[in-house]
Amino acid sequence: MNKTVNMEYFGAVVLLLFFGSAFGAPVVDDRTFQLKIVHTNDMHARFEETSRLSTKCLEKDQRAGKCYGGFARLATLIRKARASSVPTLFLNAGDTYQGTTWFTVHKWKIVATFLNLLSPDAISLGNHEFDDGPDGLTPFLNATTFPVLASNLDLSKEPELAASPLKKSIVLTVSGRKIGIIGYLTPETKFIANSRNVNFLDEITSIREEVKNLQAQGVNILIALGHSGFSMDKRIAAEVEGIDLVIGGHTNTFLYTGHQPDLETSEGLYPTEIIQEKTRRKVYVVQAYAYTKYLGNLTLDFDSQGEIVGIVGDPVLVDSKIEQAKDILDELDRWRPEILELQNQAVGSARVLLDGDSKNCRRKECNFGNLIVDAMIEYNALEYAGGNGWTDAAIAIHNSGSLRSSIDREPDDNIAMSDILAALPFNSGMGKIKMTGRVLKQVLEWSVYNLDYNYTADLRGAFLQLSGLQVDYDLSQPNGARVVAVYARCSSCRIPVFDPLNDDETYVVLATDFLQAGGDDFKMLKDLEWTASGITTDQVVANYIKRHSPVYPGVEWRINYISTGNSEVTPADGKDKVTGGSGLSSFSSLMLIPTIALILGR
Repeated sequence: MNKTVNMEYFGAVVLLLFFGSAFGAPVVDDRTFQLKIVHTNDMHARFEETSRLSTKCLEKDQRAGKCYGGFARLATLIRKARASSVPTLFLNAGDTYQGTTWFTVHKWKIVATFLNLLSPDAISLGNHEFDDGPDGLTPFLNATTFPVLASNLDLSKEPELAASPLKKSIVLTVSGRKIGIIGYLTPETKFIANSRNVNFLDEITSIREEVKNLQAQGVNILIALGHSGFSMDKRIAAEVEGIDLVIGGHTNTFLYTGHQPDLETSEGLYPTEIIQEKTRRKVYVVQAYAYTKYLGNLTLDFDSQGEIVGIVGDPVLVDSKIEQAKDILDELDRWRPEILELQNQAVGSARVLLDGDSKNCRRKECNFGNLIVDAMIEYNALEYAGGNGWTDAAIAIHNSGSLRSSIDREPDDNIAMSDILAALPFNSGMGKIKMTGRVLKQVLEWSVYNLDYNYTADLRGAFLQLSGLQVDYDLSQPNGARVVAVYARCSSCRIPVFDPLNDDETYVVLATDFLQAGGDDFKMLKDLEWTASGITTDQVVANYIKRHSPVYPGVEWRINYISTGNSEVTPADGKDKVTGGSGLSSFSSLMLIPTIALILGR
């Protein structure tokens, strides 16, 4: 049997198990309570079906049956699961906001509408639900028809949010059994979103308090549902007594047991088993990747004391074999006209994949990141009216957390403005920050504060993409001492070259207003001199692509990982090979400077 047939057979087996088939349910005695849980996380506004890489699915791929995900397919799976003989809960672990132009245009209203159609039994908040501040979250909470949970928020200084239906936990009664679901959200939200006056409390302490409250009500099946990343999910499982299951999100973690069904490589078993040191109880942790590409699928057996005595499952690949629910497609059409306007605004083209995948861009240099920061440099250089040097700002930084998706197009396909806005949805303003080399080195240190050379850390959005800097990091060193060498491009020079960074010299650095305000916890930037450029990064990138199409950015060794210690390490996937020139986006090769001169001379 060839590989294609094997995979089709494998997919059929997974679906048969999901829908309840001739394979049957696990054999249990009469005292055992069986429950199915289907779950999602980090759906990021993928209301419509997507490509294999979770970008927009092109018409030719639609015709070929190569599309994935979308709310219409999820609706089919969720409804069939609920129609089975096994009691079923559908839970979501946050971050339905943000990620496509559907959200950029329609904001909280489209999220509330489509989640109401899926009708989850409960969801947790994600950090992106705070992207538009409490003012963009409160109306969503008031419009939902299901419980929204977060146990570790102090809302006393946000009265409208405090008056909303947001709850710490919920008790659901299923087949006569009480099931407690406790929400939680990463305190990092304070630094990576617009939470305003919300105070974030420790997840574990807050969940423990809620466990006690629910146990006092006679609840002995307890699920933590939240959005703090896989490492914290495992900590909750290990440290919170009484919890049976942790359903997480935030890190887009793909867990799977068996042969991987598609491109995604498993980062652990589904479910991941944690044994509590004190009680010796087994607690289970799950996530379901992201972008509606998979639907988490667990069947659990509980004894009369609420202990898990059986657990089986695997995420279901939501591919084109899954029928799309017509009512969801019809509702999408009602929201589509404004989206089509943006999709019809052609910007340019690319000869290569513009890689914005968080698994790449949050731990190493990526070519889409290079294009963004190079576009920032070029825009400022073209606007520069001074006579001293070729620009006043030869360095640009951009946090990878603000890059939300790749752009994957054939060379003869247009990149549309909708693609740019999906990748850069935050309307971030560009500007200039003056800082010493000493502060710039602190910025670069913070960029890698959470990375480790074994690639076991949760990837964070603070990792910076760079233009005008060449940096060597050693991740075997402690935080604050990982920058081994930095070379900075000169601005007041006839020929741009890279010189060692001078701690006492003042540099003008292009960045976003998000970073200048201390976003991603770049506290060292908050009080520095800032000059706004009067343009957003999405506009800068769109203009750059228009000027230089077809673009073909590459990876150019701007960011390198080395080992200066005794240990042999291959940090963060090692030092990447140069994968090709980036055409007009290349600054390391200094190819853009003559281009700017030509444009200025027109």
